[in-house]
Amino acid sequence: MGTVKEKLRALWRDQRSWGVRLPLAILCAFTCVFTFILFGPCELYLQNMQEMPFPFLTMVPVLLLTGAAVFAALLAVLLLLRGKVFNLAVSILFAGTLAGYLQGNLLNIDHGSLDGNAVNWQEFRSPMLQNCLVWLLIFAVVFFLLYLSRRLWTRIVELTGVIIIGAQIAALIALLAGAGLDNIARVGQEKTYVSRDGIYEVARKQNVIVFLLDRLDNQFTDEVLELHPEWKQRLSGFSYYHDFTGSYANTRPSIAYFMTGVEHDYTVPWNDYFHRAWTRPVHPLLQDIHNAGYTARVYSDCSYVFGQAQDVEGFVDNIHRDTQTVHRDIMLEQMLTLSAYRYAPEALKPYFQMYSGDLGDIVSVEGEDLENNLYTVDDVAFWQGYREHGLTVDQDLDGLFQFYHFEGAHSPYVMDEKAQPVLQGTRNGQITGNMEMIFRYLDELEEKGLFDDATVIITTDHARPPGQRGDISDVNASRVSTLMIKPSGTGRTRPLQISRKQVCQDNLRASIISYFGLDSASYGRTVESIGEDEEMTRILWMRGERGEVANKLYTFQINGDANDFSNWKLIAEREMKHNGL
Repeated sequence: MGTVKEKLRALWRDQRSWGVRLPLAILCAFTCVFTFILFGPCELYLQNMQEMPFPFLTMVPVLLLTGAAVFAALLAVLLLLRGKVFNLAVSILFAGTLAGYLQGNLLNIDHGSLDGNAVNWQEFRSPMLQNCLVWLLIFAVVFFLLYLSRRLWTRIVELTGVIIIGAQIAALIALLAGAGLDNIARVGQEKTYVSRDGIYEVARKQNVIVFLLDRLDNQFTDEVLELHPEWKQRLSGFSYYHDFTGSYANTRPSIAYFMTGVEHDYTVPWNDYFHRAWTRPVHPLLQDIHNAGYTARVYSDCSYVFGQAQDVEGFVDNIHRDTQTVHRDIMLEQMLTLSAYRYAPEALKPYFQMYSGDLGDIVSVEGEDLENNLYTVDDVAFWQGYREHGLTVDQDLDGLFQFYHFEGAHSPYVMDEKAQPVLQGTRNGQITGNMEMIFRYLDELEEKGLFDDATVIITTDHARPPGQRGDISDVNASRVSTLMIKPSGTGRTRPLQISRKQVCQDNLRASIISYFGLDSASYGRTVESIGEDEEMTRILWMRGERGEVANKLYTFQINGDANDFSNWKLIAEREMKHNGL
């Protein structure tokens, strides 16, 4: 018994004074806090400013306060310890910080962007195991140094901590300089925003209503139609264009291109592209609709469509100015989650995976009739609001372009077949839920006597995403988007029609202008003007995301039926200077 007590006392016995242990404890605690709580979120913010809906200077004080609290807690714990127990605690903290730093900078595996795509973590079991071994090796080396020589261990811990902090301070200065202080100061500061005003409201006549279901490849649509043969009756009056191609492989810049005709070659940052597209459009679709005396509303995430809402303030009628509230608790939680996703070992990353679209929850704007008047793509919230408010008719509107952006076939799948929220849904379930929402909307249009007069478009921004193998097979496959149109003057007495016309987003843009009775000549040919058997040439830009095709933009020319990949020809390949989804 005496031997056990003596060994326990030996663990606590320490010839070093409190003042000698203090510098080591401070350095280890500060290195950990600076890496994971301060530098990590700041670096992620500066590298992805186009995604951030809140100001940098709003985040920094919150991180500093959180970091100070964690630092104080870590330091207090370390200074309460002595002897070998103190050495053990410092070793664990230092080894974890070093391993996390190396993980974030050297060891991470490419899982793709946090765009909602599900990651098949089973494919990474072997890399996860190897990564765990690397972490164990780092811990083993640190403890071996402690066993070998406490003095050598102390010097290496101190030197490594100083190097890590110094390297990150230098990187932070470079990031701030590269992003530009003026650009950083503008992020999240503008008071213009995409509001929910008029979201459940239609005009008394001449309604052109677009339901865009994200990533709705026609193969997905066909699959769901087979599961729901009754939809053919519910889609009476529509024409399903089974050979419709988009423009780009991602939401950004697909929607902006669709509404402006401005191509993005990825040689300029996103904000520069959006500003050019909306202030100098090739085809000013929304401007022309607004200038003709009609109302134009777009309900989508601002950062994916407009960039800066102030650029479209004069012609998109649900853009408003008001003070936005930043929810600092949500901001802190999500930024620390992003930091953890970067620095955590591979085996723990699934627990920190999140969808970049969730960043929209950080800000809100109070509305008169709605708890949050700031619009972000949230199908569950849209459906809940619709059931509470129903569809109303504004008798003062002579015409309306109403554009709704739904999740559709885009993961994460948060809606079931009945448009109810779920934690882990399915692609077909979410598509079905969206369609049930649309069918109810159409039924109410019919109840109000507006269905026959309305033009209703069900479409998508892009088809299936690129593959995840990391080679040319990721982009070498036909991708055909969904397009269904119910033209004005057509009711539900006409059965669903299947068309094989070879059409694209350019034709749809021209058609929308023509639906308002405006001259479409400068827009090119409409969907309706193309013959059923006419062969067309179309262009689609496809970007790779992983491996050898990462950061490359592929240009395909499609001659003939796009459903047949033998009609696709790769005509250009270029490196993307400015990437991002």
